[in-house]
Amino acid sequence: MPYSLSEIIVLFFTYAVIGWVWETIYCSIKDHHFAYRGFLFGPYCPVYGFAVTTILITTFRVSDNLILLFLVGFVVASIFEYVASLFLEKVFHMKLWDYSHLWGNLQGRVAPQISLFWAIGVVVLVRFIQPAVQRVINWEEAHTHGMLALMVVLVMGTDTVLTIISVQHFHTTTKMWNERAEAYRERLRKRLESALPEEKPALAKQLDNWRAEMLDRRAEMDLRLLNWNERRLVKSFPRLKVLDAKRFNEMKQDLLKHSK
Repeated sequence: MPYSLSEIIVLFFTYAVIGWVWETIYCSIKDHHFAYRGFLFGPYCPVYGFAVTTILITTFRVSDNLILLFLVGFVVASIFEYVASLFLEKVFHMKLWDYSHLWGNLQGRVAPQISLFWAIGVVVLVRFIQPAVQRVINWEEAHTHGMLALMVVLVMGTDTVLTIISVQHFHTTTKMWNERAEAYRERLRKRLESALPEEKPALAKQLDNWRAEMLDRRAEMDLRLLNWNERRLVKSFPRLKVLDAKRFNEMKQDLLKHSK
């Protein structure tokens, strides 16, 4: 093993933070507003930490071989992104990214263009960034004797628990809103079926504009009823979908506009 356990933890944390900084800057520029990325409360993206740490360990003996570095980066990054997407969908019923619009995508979870970007990033990281990062970690390890690693475990462990609680609340709330929207649409459909001919055009228009009608019920559906992290997820992930709350997904952008 090229790294000690405490080094692996600190490496994981370091690249989780670097990944968060990179993704936040990139997405903020792309979306034209500040996008606080990441799934957890804190400023770190664990998927970057896991992926980069795994790559550093698996490429330790071939770090001088650019082709192998590129291939390992492509494969490992694709696997981690696919597994992370699957985990979020199966456990939290959420989809934070969707590459369905990209050529060659696999179930919208990974795409060659994204993995290619990862692979190039891995070569740059291992050859140019990691040596400097490792020098800092060596200094830290010599002075703290693993205390930083312990702090990382405690902070990120607590963050993970709080995030799970928050996401469960988010899921419960969006499902409740979804049920209210479905119930409202169903009431309109029943009224439309039994309405007099002269009443049907107005009811049909009301059914078509059901989202505007629901938005008027601010006490029932308002993003301000969510906590900070839940609102952040909606705002910072434009492609976010709650898999069992179709009507919420349709109203998401409208709710964002009305919550400002």
